Amino acid sequence: MKAVVVAVSALALAGCSAQNEPPAAETQADAGPVDPMDTTNRAELSDREVSDRFIEVFYNQNRLTDGFRAWVHPEYIQHDPNSPTGRDATIAVLAAHMEANPEMTHDVKRVIYGDDGMVAVHYHFKRDPADRGMAVVDIYHVKDGYLVEHWDVLQPVPDPAEVLNENTMF
Repeated sequence: MKAVVVAVSALALAGCSAQNEPPAAETQADAGPVDPMDTTNRAELSDREVSDRFIEVFYNQNRLTDGFRAWVHPEYIQHDPNSPTGRDATIAVLAAHMEANPEMTHDVKRVIYGDDGMVAVHYHFKRDPADRGMAVVDIYHVKDGYLVEHWDVLQPVPDPAEVLNENTMF
C-alpha cells in the first residue's frame, strides 16, 4: 500500500491538474459532442482525451465491460493482487461483478491528471443504494491511446457514528 500512496503522491507533485467535476464528453468546434466509444485514431488522442472517454463509459455510464473493450490494451497489467491481469480476464470478472451488482454506482468526485500518462480517479463506489460503499482511487497509466496499467486503493466508508472528525472522505 505504501507504493500506491507514493504513486498518488507522485501524481500530486508531478505538475498534475485536478478536476473536481466528472469529465464531460469532449466537444469538437463544429461536430458536437464526441462519442466516448470512438477509438478512431486513438494513438493521436492525448492521454487526457483517452482517460476522459474511458471515464465517461466506465464510471459515468456504468458500462464497465464496454469501457474495457474500447480503451484497455489486451496486455493490460493489473497490480491489484485480487484481480487477474490482462484485458480479457478482467472483462470476465467485470461481467460477473455487473451481474451480481446491477444497482452499483461509481460517483466520480475528482480526476487528477499527471505527467507521463498517469491519471487517478477518486470516486464513491456503492454496490447498491443502501450500501455506505467505499472510497476508491484507481490509478491508470495511459500509453499510445490505451490504458495499459492499473493500481487501486480502497477504503470502506465508516458508520457516521464512528468517525473521528467532520471531514468527509470525498
